[in-house]
Order: sequence, then structure tokens, then C-alpha cells
Amino acid sequence: MSAADFRKLADLFPSETVTHSYVQDIKLPAVNGSSPGTFALITLDNGLDHTKPTTLGPATLIELGTVLEGLKERAARGEIVGVGVTGKPYFLVAGADLSTVKSVSGREQGLWMAQLGHDVYSTLANLGVPSFAFINGLALGGGLEIALQSTYRTVSTAAGALALPEAFIGLIPGWGGVYILPRLIGPENALKVMIENPLSNNRTLTGPQAFKLGVADAMFEPADFVEQSVAWAAQVIAGAVTPERANAVDPAEPEVAARWAAPSLRAGPSWRPRPPTPPRTGQGP
Repeated sequence: MSAADFRKLADLFPSETVTHSYVQDIKLPAVNGSSPGTFALITLDNGLDHTKPTTLGPATLIELGTVLEGLKERAARGEIVGVGVTGKPYFLVAGADLSTVKSVSGREQGLWMAQLGHDVYSTLANLGVPSFAFINGLALGGGLEIALQSTYRTVSTAAGALALPEAFIGLIPGWGGVYILPRLIGPENALKVMIENPLSNNRTLTGPQAFKLGVADAMFEPADFVEQSVAWAAQVIAGAVTPERANAVDPAEPEVAARWAAPSLRAGPSWRPRPPTPPRTGQGP
């Protein structure tokens, strides 16, 4: 399906604050004497100040998906050699638009929203050229999953609040995070990010912590973060740099399969929600 096929869902939420996908073509800096080619950089921006985070509602996802579909066509024609995604100052994306999610009134609408996200993120993951997420700031839930669906990731040392907090509200990271993250950083680390942190007062990762875990492949200072990230992407595309992922695993390997079960077994009942306290009756303490 095309992202535009979900327009009926967006029409149900006319008051959504749309995060737009602005595309800029950049000639990549030279590597070994020549530029690898043209790089398309998407900036996610809702046009509001830093007190209004960017979020992912239906109209936002449809626009992003439509832009990605166009870039996939350009990649097939050989017009671009890579695609990057970054955000407005202080944010990559703050996750799903919760005002929209809370307004979903039935199973069919919920299914449409899930399918729309999967459709858009699948396009990002299958552009035909490498994709890069430049995590310049806060990235929560679906925002971090945009980064996870990209081929490569950079993160700013100043980025704060990287997380998959869905477990805090009884959900799972449903747009690929629950599948990709354990393979990227190992099952033990992934359970900490997806379960332990959300259920420990919604803890989040800083940029340096995310880099240390292996969520990001490279880390740069905020002053020239995007410029440094684009230069790094040029090196990767040219084959001059190959990111190392020390914590990445293949669950098909027997020893990894054993690790897969062990963290959840060790967690036991300590990570399970506590039962609600019964209401008091009578006058006693």
C-alpha cells in the first residue's frame, strides 16, 4: 500500500499538529578526492518552538511516507546515494501523537494506525540506498523507531531522552523497536531499555549512553552535529568507514538463543506490575 491510501484515517483527526518532512539535497563532501553523490536530508519540523515537540500522527506519517516513496523512486533512478532523517532543534521526534491515539474509537482505526506506521517505516528500511538517522535531540517511542529502522545512526552528545517507553503505559514498541533493538544491542541491553527503564519511573538514555550501548554508530558534538553526521555518512557510503557493532547479535545462533530467554527469566516477578491496592473500607487504618 501507499501512505496516501491511509488518508481516510487522517481525515478523522483534522486538528492534528502536523510534523512536516522537508527535503534538502546535499552534495556529499569529497572522500578520497571525489564526492560520493547527492544525499537527501529530511528534516522533521512542526514549525513551532521548542516547547511544542514534534510528534507522529496520521497526517504526519502520510506526508513522511509519501516523501520516502518519492525518494525511493529517485534512488532507483540513481539520483541520490543516501537518505538522512533529522529533526528540528532539541527533537528528532517525541513519538506518537498521544492526543490522536487517545481519540482512536475502535479496532479498525487502531489497525489503520498500526498499519500506516509499518508501511512508512518499511519504506524507510527499504529505500534501495543507505538510510541514516541523525539523532539531534529527544527521540521517544516511534521517534526512536525511525532511527532504528534506518541503516545507520548518529547521535548528538547533547541529545537527551532516548527511549522506548511504551511499557510504562502497557504497550509494546509496535513499529519495529521490539524486533530490531535486541538484535542491535543484545537481548540483555534491550530488555533494560524496553522494560526495566520504563518501569523504573520512565528512565531514558542520554546520547552518550545510547552510543555506548550501540544504539548509534557514531557520536558528535551538538555545535556542528548535522554537518559532522553528513560527512560521516559520506565516508560510510564511499566505503571508507564501516561501523562496528560490538553488541549486535544473530538470534539464529544457538548461544544467542539461550541469552534471549535468560534475561526475562532472571527478571521474574520483579518486573511485573504490582497488583492494585484494594480500596479501604470502614474506619480502621
